Amino acid sequence: MRSLLLLPALGAALFAGCSGSASAQSCPSVEALRQYRPAEATRVYAVDGSLLADLSPERRVVIDLDDVPPTVSNGFVAVEDRRFWQHEGVDLRGAGRAVWRNITSLSMSEGFSTITMQLARNVFPDELPRSDKVRRKVCEIRLAGSIEDEFAKRDILRMYINQVYFGDGRYGIEEAARGYFGKPARRLTISEAATLVGLVKNPEGYNPRKHPARAIARRNVVLDVFVREQVVSAGDAQTAKTDSLTIAPPPEASGAAPYYVAAVRRELRERFGEGSDVKGLRVFTGLDPALQKAAQTALVTQLERIESGAYGKWNHAKPAAGTRPGPAQGSGSPYLQGMVIVMDILSGEIRAFVGGRDFAHSSYDRAFHARRQPGSTFKPIVYATALQRGLSPASRIATTPVEVALGRAAWRPDDLVADSVTSLSLRDALVLSSNNGAVRVGEWAGIGRVAEMAKTLGLSTPVPHYPSILLGSAEVIPAELTAAYATLGNGGFRVVPVLISRVEDAHGRVLWKTPDRTERVIDSSVAYLTTSLMEDVIDRGTGTAVRDAGFWLPAAGKTGTTNDAKDVWFVGMTPDLAAGVWLGFDQPAQILPRAFGGTLAAPVWAATMKAAYASRPTPAAWRAPATLVSAPIDALTGQLATPNCPPDDVRIEYFAAGTEPGDFCDTHPHGLMDRMLRGLRLRR
Repeated sequence: MRSLLLLPALGAALFAGCSGSASAQSCPSVEALRQYRPAEATRVYAVDGSLLADLSPERRVVIDLDDVPPTVSNGFVAVEDRRFWQHEGVDLRGAGRAVWRNITSLSMSEGFSTITMQLARNVFPDELPRSDKVRRKVCEIRLAGSIEDEFAKRDILRMYINQVYFGDGRYGIEEAARGYFGKPARRLTISEAATLVGLVKNPEGYNPRKHPARAIARRNVVLDVFVREQVVSAGDAQTAKTDSLTIAPPPEASGAAPYYVAAVRRELRERFGEGSDVKGLRVFTGLDPALQKAAQTALVTQLERIESGAYGKWNHAKPAAGTRPGPAQGSGSPYLQGMVIVMDILSGEIRAFVGGRDFAHSSYDRAFHARRQPGSTFKPIVYATALQRGLSPASRIATTPVEVALGRAAWRPDDLVADSVTSLSLRDALVLSSNNGAVRVGEWAGIGRVAEMAKTLGLSTPVPHYPSILLGSAEVIPAELTAAYATLGNGGFRVVPVLISRVEDAHGRVLWKTPDRTERVIDSSVAYLTTSLMEDVIDRGTGTAVRDAGFWLPAAGKTGTTNDAKDVWFVGMTPDLAAGVWLGFDQPAQILPRAFGGTLAAPVWAATMKAAYASRPTPAAWRAPATLVSAPIDALTGQLATPNCPPDDVRIEYFAAGTEPGDFCDTHPHGLMDRMLRGLRLRR
């Protein structure tokens, strides 16, 4: 009889044109199953060496069949292997049907894995042949036969339910029950049992946390199978189909940096596979626990202050006072949300990362997964493009209302700068966040070049060649926008956000580390001049809330507010840290009628940065590159200052060589010759 078990695999091998077969020596020994123990948990460490998270606490709690309800044990048999109690490792009827369908369809799409074969595959994922599907299947069949010889059916089913993968790094029914539903497996309802049984077919595709609609549809299909195989009655199944899908908060929710740990887990799985949580890895990061706590506190405090009516009447839903909202369902959180990310301005190592107000309520990562319009926080990219093309901070630009033809229509951006202001210097146009000025600067520099600059600075989202992108209409990823500012603030070296600095195995061998990145992507003079413009935004422009909050260290940044105040931003940097703050709703809606980035987001940034420098040295101010030249200018004319210019109007400005003004201020001429020359010019 046992020799017959190889027929389906050999038939598949013949169909595939494979002349060889797996030898007994190429398959692992079933004896390893007796000594098998789950791998050690992967641990994540903060920058100070403290343990940030254990990615696999109790990830495989071994339980007996008597510890699960019959709907679980019988349900797995009904869905995964209906003839489990009769076959000897391979279901000949199912295998024959699969081989016939593969032959008639000229494909290898039909599978025939039994519970015993799945157990072999799950226990020995690395030992089975990888390159040849047929040889791998033959190995599974050999192992299934050996397992059936060595173990009783109940033992096989017990090992299976303790080993099978349920997604989210969860192995075994007990951990799946606790992780998804917050209860032990023995307390699972019929609906919950069907949901978990259905997960095995496609653990990530039917993940109830990520894809609730798919999970419910799959659950209902499984319930129909339960009825057909007499696991539950038709009435009980119908009742179970009406149950809502209530998922427990993710395990990260109880940690100090839940959004960060969840992002680290995702990256580990991308690099080391789905089982990375239980490979005993040691993961080293740049997260600063004290700064992380401060950023979380700053964000939540400001959100609650906004909801209290401190900035105007609050007309949206808000969590009940003193309570923690339950897990969000469907399209996201109904409450005001926010994001804070802080990174090293050179390495990109993330020092703090808050992806939302409460991970237990909504695990949606608004730093890396959200796509939001940046509003005026995009303007520094526009101005950097113009500076690269030859404008200087003192260049005068028109700020009168602009109209851009778009087919038969015309686009006229709103502007908070009065129409009576006909021109401003490049510096003042950014300081005051003039929309008309930004459009004129961007059109002069070239919209295509602005889009290319955005890509150069690390924005991966599309930037279409429309005039509105000059005012931040093209969606961006918040973490990438913050990294783009870091590139401007560090002298022009590309910054990529870094979650993981180094990964070691359990023996300390380095498996992966962040590659050194020293790629200069923009000229240091352009980076410095753009940063200098943003310093003035904080010192005397739309970002003065940073100074009002008591942060007086060197800083540069830009506010942002989108149409109808649906998004508010503040993104900025010091000479050694870059940070971004965003506030808004997951489903875009007006926050407040008079919401602005400088009013709502900048205080969060200031509070976070004040906490950052409570325990770190004061950074030295930015220094102009040697390639720049400096000159005193009259701020109102952009011309070289004379002794007659009012002192308050004179400032030292830096210029790329060749862009500095050649004329002295003709509003405040110095000496008889200057007055004569001014008179001649006026008469022309």
